[in-house]
Amino acid sequence: MSTRPRGTYPPGKQLYDSEVSGLRLVIGKKSASFKLVTDQWVNGRKVRAISVTLGRSDELSLKEARHRAVENKLAVRRGENPNLKPVARMTLKDSWEDYRQSRGKELSPETLTWYERKLLGPLKSLMNRPLSEIGRSEVRALHQKMTETTGPYGANGAMRVLKLLYNHASAVEDLPPNPVSRAVRMNKEKARDWALSHDEIRDLWERIENNDDRIRAECWALMLSTGLRSMSARSARWEHLSDEGVLHVPTPKGGADRAYDLPIPKGMYERLMSLKSLCAPLASPFIFPSPNSKHGFVNIRREESLPYSPHQARHTFRNLAVEAGVDFTTTALVMNHKVPHVSFSYISRDHLQGAMRDAIENIWEKLTNIVHEY
Repeated sequence: MSTRPRGTYPPGKQLYDSEVSGLRLVIGKKSASFKLVTDQWVNGRKVRAISVTLGRSDELSLKEARHRAVENKLAVRRGENPNLKPVARMTLKDSWEDYRQSRGKELSPETLTWYERKLLGPLKSLMNRPLSEIGRSEVRALHQKMTETTGPYGANGAMRVLKLLYNHASAVEDLPPNPVSRAVRMNKEKARDWALSHDEIRDLWERIENNDDRIRAECWALMLSTGLRSMSARSARWEHLSDEGVLHVPTPKGGADRAYDLPIPKGMYERLMSLKSLCAPLASPFIFPSPNSKHGFVNIRREESLPYSPHQARHTFRNLAVEAGVDFTTTALVMNHKVPHVSFSYISRDHLQGAMRDAIENIWEKLTNIVHEY
């Protein structure tokens, strides 16, 4: 093949290379260009013919043209189209930022913070990696390592976050099958047996009554008497508590779409009104204010004066509901649990405030009886 054929051959003439199949020199009116024409095959079936312009003959030697032709043929065999501009591959960090922007408003701040802790902790090594490069063996090994270092529950949680963001990225990028789904066998998880015994309930209540920090003490009392999650209780605002003693929970676990109204026991409502008078000088919108907290409301954790986990109050409330004879459906409504049954989707919570109020009062009565050993 000659690299200087212009003037020798008429425009439109194609000269084929004898060494690299598909490589040709196409003669034009003013110049000649090297082109590669090759077929792309998938599973033994021809799917398309691809034509790639390699460069003009006065800019590219025959040796260079052959080298480029071979590179492009290899790319075609890998399933790539050399004519398409390479697209930046989505990393785990990219998927997280896109997920947070598109879905963040649907989720509670507590859920987003939990996701971020997993990403900046056990999944940190994967954050800047293209998702298409994260393979099964690597993910399986990472899960095993996390199981040893952070425990089985922490390892499973991190893998669920990775699985979620991988699936999210799959909607915009053609990715291999999810490596978490294919390669990771989740550790067995057993529900924590956290509900307090009657003796422990009496101990907790005595600590609540004798605690000098009345704001934190009443927050504990609210969690125990209503089953509210810690974040929902701590971040409660006065504007969300009606004169009828109904608390609106705007961003529970699951986000704003799971917002609900919860009747407060009359006895607990009276305690909150006393607390309101006590906290009036702070002029805070929060029921349980904390001037030293960046969020403006109290932090609740296991400590010497109250040596229980905040979530134990919710587990205990569920047990109290059973002891008080409250049916499963009403308990699920009060605790804002999502029940995966078609019948549950027909329930209108707004029409059941009376039933929820009765349930809450029955549970409060049961709690009071235990505290006073009735």
